[in-house]
Order: sequence, then structure tokens, then C-alpha cells
Amino acid sequence: MERYMIFGGSGTFGTAMTKKLLATTDAQIRIYSRNEKLQFEHKQKFGNNSRIEYIIGDIRDYEAVWNALEDVDYVFLASAMKHIDKCEANPLECKKTNIDGCINVINASIERGVKRLVFLSTDKATNATTIYGASKMFIELYCEAVDNKDTIITRTRYGNILGSNGSVAFIFDKLAKEGKTLTVTNPDMTRFFMKIEDAIDLVLYALEHGENGDLFVYNNKSCTIKELADMFSDKQEIIGSRGIEKTDEALLTVNELNHSILHEGKYFQVADRFADNGKYSIPLTSDTCERLTKEELQDMIDTWRKNYGL
Repeated sequence: MERYMIFGGSGTFGTAMTKKLLATTDAQIRIYSRNEKLQFEHKQKFGNNSRIEYIIGDIRDYEAVWNALEDVDYVFLASAMKHIDKCEANPLECKKTNIDGCINVINASIERGVKRLVFLSTDKATNATTIYGASKMFIELYCEAVDNKDTIITRTRYGNILGSNGSVAFIFDKLAKEGKTLTVTNPDMTRFFMKIEDAIDLVLYALEHGENGDLFVYNNKSCTIKELADMFSDKQEIIGSRGIEKTDEALLTVNELNHSILHEGKYFQVADRFADNGKYSIPLTSDTCERLTKEELQDMIDTWRKNYGL
């Protein structure tokens, strides 16, 4: 019987991936994370399912990672410090988790003979300007450079999951329900948004179709922060951008786009072995991509609320 390991498995992605794997496979699922509260909540969602095993551990601990990878076939590497301001304030802690810890997982997976590993990256890694984005870009490059032996390592990159833990949608929703004013930094700032189900499908597509070193990117749509805020309340206050914020985000550079193939209109597969197609002259950013309609945003919000019982 096959076994999947989800590092960072008690978070939003891990919970959704667990649900998907339970529904579509008969595999065993191993959840590895350091947050016992989230692991408890994860177990509450799925009950005492004999197909799920829980391991409390930190990816900074190579020995713990090595031990946890026994008999594992497939790895999803989702562990990370994700909050940009926390990473900026604590750069060495970010490095220990997002770089050193991820290297531990990748190296141990290779030595354990894991068949396939998918690393989850972010739009913040493209033209990185923050500690968080730079840490993700470093591991993207490490995935290409490392001696992978018999392990196929692929990478995924996507934008914001609407409603993920700590996301702006959570904040807007909470403030609106309390009758409070929504605080908007820059109303014209654009961001990519997608459903968690779309992220799961992207990662599984990369797992199934990727060759070593390939990058898979979801063909995201975007909206302005004000357009998102308007979906929750018209009671808003503009407070001004934080210094570390960009007005838009990028998913693919021009060079990456010109060495890519678009599958099903949804998934860009980027690889150096693909000849330059010469199709693109501008990058894929939240300013240049297709915009989300109000109906699409409402569908995302409705799906999120249904998933979380809000």
C-alpha cells in the first residue's frame, strides 16, 4: 500500500489534501507538523481514521525527519513560516525553517528513496523582495540543483488561497461580522486568489506529470484588494501600504513563460528542456493576468465558508 507524507500537514493545504487522498486513493497518509493544536483539530475533522498517522516534529530536526520518512512513497513539502512580517522580523528563524528545514526534508527524502516529492512555493518567490519570498526561491533553485538520485522532485507555485489560515479574507470576514470597519492598505493593489481545491489539483497534477526539476504554475486570476473587501462590506478605511508590500505579485517571468507549456488552460509546466516559444513579452503578474469577476469571487467565498462551516 502506498504512503503519502505531508510535511506541514495540519494546515489548510494538508487538511484539504488529506480529504482528497482519502476520497480518491486507498493510501496511508502521514501528517508531520509541530503544531499539536492544529493536529488535534485535524484529527477532529477526520476522526480516528486508521489510514491517517500523526507525527509531532520539526523539519529543523534532520533525524526526526529521517525517521518519519520510513516506507514513504510520495512527499508534499508544505512546511513553512508563511507570514511575511514575522519572517522580516525574524529572518534567522525563517531561514531555519524555510531553508534549512526544507533542505532536511529534501535530502532525507532522497536518501530514503522516496519516489516523488513536490515542493509548494509561492508567487512571493518570483522576483523576491522579502525574506519569505527569497527563502522560497532558494528552495525552488535547490530542488533543481540537488543530486536527486532516484527521487523525482517537482515544484509548484501559486498565489493566495482565499480563506487560508490568517488570510486577508479571514480578517475581512471577521471584521464585517463584528460590524467593524475593514482596514484596506492600498485599494488598487492586486493579488492572485484561488480556491484550495485548485491548489490541490495543481499539486497532484505536478506529482503525476512532472519530470525532475519541473515547475508547475496555476494560471491564476486576480483582483484588487478593494474588490475583495467590497465582497464583505462597504465600511472601509484606507490605511496605506506597509513598506514591504508590492502593488502586484508575479507568478512567472517572461523567460519562464517562454520555456513553458500550458496544459488544459490551467497549468503552466516550465522546464529548461522546452525550446523558447517566443510567445511572451510581459510576465504573468496580478496586474497583467485575467481578472476575477464578482461572481467568481462570490463562488470562492461561498466555497470557503461551506468548507469551514462559516
